[in-house]
Amino acid sequence: MPLKLRKYWSDILRPALARQDPPIVPQAIVLRGQEVLLVKRDSPALWELPGGGMLTGETSEDATRREVEEETGVRVEILELLGWYERTGFRAHRSPVFICRPLQATLRPCTEDVVDARYFPLTDLPRAMFPWYLPILRTDIAGPGPRPLRRRQHLGLFVVLHCVWLDAGSRLGLIG
Repeated sequence: MPLKLRKYWSDILRPALARQDPPIVPQAIVLRGQEVLLVKRDSPALWELPGGGMLTGETSEDATRREVEEETGVRVEILELLGWYERTGFRAHRSPVFICRPLQATLRPCTEDVVDARYFPLTDLPRAMFPWYLPILRTDIAGPGPRPLRRRQHLGLFVVLHCVWLDAGSRLGLIG
């Protein structure tokens, strides 16, 4: 089975059909001053926080550090757990989101599914970005209150269609 089909099966279809507990997918908000590090995937061609799946026996903190370095070439220090984000609906998963700082300046996309990695000002995020990251980056990281936060984000049909539209616009060069 080709790699993309195998990844689609293992990451999306098999868990949905088996009704397994949603996987844990740690993610990082890597801050450099008032800029945040984002990665752009190959499919869909949208920007998101770096992160990914956990290996057997790995902690969410270790997975976060490993995934950020694998995807961007940047080693990070975890500063705090911002919160747990439970994403329901399409591609359901639970994400511990960590606030991190880079330990070095080298930046390069390093995996076959990451086509770009760069810092964006928090006040000027790319339009071609998965929409569920916007409240995290615009509100949650700046908000006062007790942490870790607990948030539920539903990825329903409207969100999926919005992402399809963003992906198409990004691939056609209409949306940056």
